[in-house]
Amino acid sequence: MRWVVRALALLVLLAVVMVTLPYIVRDQVVIWLRGQGVENARLKALELDWLHGDLRLLGLRAERTGYDPLNIDQLRLDLDYSALFDKQIRLQLINVEGLKSGYRDDGSQQWLGPLNLTELIPAESSSEEDADEQAPSEWSVGLDRLQLEQIDWRLTLPEQQHRLELDRLDLGAIYLWQPDLETTLELKGRVNGAPLTVASTATPLPKEKHARLTLQIEQLPVQSLTAAFLPSLKATLTTDMTLDLTLDGEQLQVQPQGQIAVREFAFQEGETAVSVGALDWNGQVSLLLDQFQPSRLEVDGSLSLSQGAALDQGEMALALSRLQWQGQNRFDLQADDQQLATTGALGLEGVLLNIDSLALAVGDLHWQGDVDLAMTAAEGVSLIDGQHQLTLSELSLQQGSALQVALSRATLGSDVRGEKLTRWQFANTQLDLAGVRLTQPQLALSLDQVTTTVEGTYDTAAAALSLQSPGASLSDADLQVAGAPLAAFNTLKLQPFHVALPLAVQLDGAQLRGLALARNDRGEPLLTLASTALDKLTMDGAQLGIDRVTLKELKTGLTLNEEMVPIDIEALQTQLEALSSAEQDASSTADSGDAMRVKIGQLLLDGDNRVQFTDRSTDPVFEAEVAVHSAQISGIDTGGEQQSQFSLEGEINQFAKLQAEGAVNLIGSPRSGHWNASLTGMELPGLSPYSMKYTGYFLKSGQLNLTLEGTLDKDILEGQNHIRLNRLDVNPVDQEQAAKFQQKISMPLGTAVAVLQDSDDNIDLDLPISGSLQDPEFDYQSIINRVLSKGLKQGVMSYLTKALQPYGALITLTQTAIKAGQNGAFISLEPIRFEPGGTELAGDAADYLDQLTQLLDERSALRLNLCGVTVEADRLLLQEALAEENEDADEPLEPEALAEALKGRLSELAENRSKTIKQQLQQRLAADRLFLCYPQIDQEGEPRVEASL
Repeated sequence: MRWVVRALALLVLLAVVMVTLPYIVRDQVVIWLRGQGVENARLKALELDWLHGDLRLLGLRAERTGYDPLNIDQLRLDLDYSALFDKQIRLQLINVEGLKSGYRDDGSQQWLGPLNLTELIPAESSSEEDADEQAPSEWSVGLDRLQLEQIDWRLTLPEQQHRLELDRLDLGAIYLWQPDLETTLELKGRVNGAPLTVASTATPLPKEKHARLTLQIEQLPVQSLTAAFLPSLKATLTTDMTLDLTLDGEQLQVQPQGQIAVREFAFQEGETAVSVGALDWNGQVSLLLDQFQPSRLEVDGSLSLSQGAALDQGEMALALSRLQWQGQNRFDLQADDQQLATTGALGLEGVLLNIDSLALAVGDLHWQGDVDLAMTAAEGVSLIDGQHQLTLSELSLQQGSALQVALSRATLGSDVRGEKLTRWQFANTQLDLAGVRLTQPQLALSLDQVTTTVEGTYDTAAAALSLQSPGASLSDADLQVAGAPLAAFNTLKLQPFHVALPLAVQLDGAQLRGLALARNDRGEPLLTLASTALDKLTMDGAQLGIDRVTLKELKTGLTLNEEMVPIDIEALQTQLEALSSAEQDASSTADSGDAMRVKIGQLLLDGDNRVQFTDRSTDPVFEAEVAVHSAQISGIDTGGEQQSQFSLEGEINQFAKLQAEGAVNLIGSPRSGHWNASLTGMELPGLSPYSMKYTGYFLKSGQLNLTLEGTLDKDILEGQNHIRLNRLDVNPVDQEQAAKFQQKISMPLGTAVAVLQDSDDNIDLDLPISGSLQDPEFDYQSIINRVLSKGLKQGVMSYLTKALQPYGALITLTQTAIKAGQNGAFISLEPIRFEPGGTELAGDAADYLDQLTQLLDERSALRLNLCGVTVEADRLLLQEALAEENEDADEPLEPEALAEALKGRLSELAENRSKTIKQQLQQRLAADRLFLCYPQIDQEGEPRVEASL
């Protein structure tokens, strides 16, 4: 019976222990907590269901002033006894409710709620026994369910505080002995006040692990997580993501997808400040890690900055109103062979960039395309291949006041391939620009549109460029220099061309329409061209060659001011000097090298071409219009001595016909050439402003016909010019200028005209011109002087010499008898000789008088002055006759009276001689063409009548 009693006693003792043990443990826990410095330690109950293996801890309170509490409303553990027989520790349930505590690390100590973990955890042993491997245990652990409810956990670190609030956490079954079992996790709560939802399914135990996690966060303040190391970072984070993870051996694949939203992002550190109003990501990512090293990354989704972003770094500031990215990216990150592939579209709006004095603004920018990039460890980037389509609008670039560039729209499409970053290929490249504006202090350029298609290659190592294009088009261009228009055109079209570096250009042709150059003082274009065509252009570093240039409907003008300065040309030169002033400083010390040789096969002028000439140095202003129907220059060469053939047909002032042809070399030095030119039907009244300026005479009527022949040999000019003047009639209007001109030609212009005009009122003159172009005195003024003075004088002399032949003495006397009087100029002819003492003609005077009559008959405009002259021979004869009469007179005269009588008779004789000639001449000539002079007595020479025109 003793063993029965002992057994009963043992059972009673075991029952007492089992009943009292929870109370003993509860009290010991409270005592231990207080021993650790906990000021308020309580444990409401510790319940243990020995039969079912159910443990409950109720109402644990551990509180200490200044520290987080360690409060648990309920902790429940449910153990499956039956699994112990299979060496399995199976927890059917772990349930925690109402946990409120936290972890604190102040740098020197760690606290779990009110408990100092630094004092509770012993220092780690460094003995070799700790390093020995423990034999694997035969026991295995498993959990049916983990439940956490109403959890409030705080994490306090140096300069950091975080709070995790769990309304509920539910973890499904996980067993070490059943690794293929899928477990689930559901969590709902808040992180630092931001709602958090997590849902997950996973198989974490087998070799090939898989998990799927759904994460939802609403407006998480990022600053609460980064305040310690990035105190100035501010943002809110919202996510709705699904994350798939697969681990197969040493390969881990991470695949997140869903949405990420960042609001009111702001960061500042030193001079760097970044702000983003709203960032939204929606897409999926696939990351493959091999041996925990990135192997492949794929990104497919969209990124949006809908409220703009800004970056400020002191001297640099970047801002944009909107960013949108949609595309796919693939990164193959193998150690020896890496590849990047991108396909998608990028959109930017309202881009502003400021760097020092440089400001860039873009209204919209859109890129769409694909890029493939290959890299090797040995060679770096080995290949870049892609297709691109770029469109931007409202671009502006400003660099202080030195440069302003604006672009309304640009479209660029191209297939680009780069090999080792040294050899590039461009294919299907299409460029379209609209609204181009370039402004500099002295320069302003605008282009409405530029379009072209290009393909080519560029080798950076050899600096070799090769571009081919089927053509290009530019429209509505305007270039202004120094605030005034310099050049403008409507369209420029380039035919297929090829451009290469080192410099080589080949162009099949070009057409330019609506060209206008510069402006005159009236605000009109200085030169306009309806169209310009260029055929076959080639250029290299030493030579420019063009097969043909055709100009159509040229309109231009030349205006001389009161000082005969071409004011429009002078203004154009001032513009060009302003344009090149900035370049002169840069090139003043550089070696300009040899000038480029220019060769042009043909230069043609076709259509209705007009040149308006205005000279304000005359009064009235001289104006003339030259219409060129056709003009051609062939064989232009700036580097050779070859003469350029030319021809010209046109009109001056509508009626005068102009023709010219020849060959000249006016580019080389010395200059050479030859020419033939003719001008017919030129109305002379229109030239009156010049005739009045240089001669003082107004041209009342007349026509000019001019033939020019000349040569130029080593800058020496030799020319033969024939002038025909039809029905010229002049009238002096400026007596002072007319007197100056008379002194040059030694006769009145009207007299010269009257002498030179034939019976049909025509004048023919041959006027040679010669001189050196190098002589500074040889200019258009010297040519005019030679033509007017020498030409007219020699013409008159030549005619009189021929008309009054065969009197040789006449020629000599006439050539030396030309003189000017105070009241005008005249031509003194050979006097008409008389017998001494009478009015009878002497010798061959009658024949001479016939010649003179014929001359006057042929020149109806000529007027003849007749001046009777008596000489010493006349005095002797008249004195002898008068003495005889005086002796026979009833009352002889005294000597003084006799002398007066002799003087009267001499004067009467001179006058009678003039009357005798006039009586004979007026038998064939009108009396109003013959004028008598006051008689002259006691002159030297022979008795005569002096005739002058």
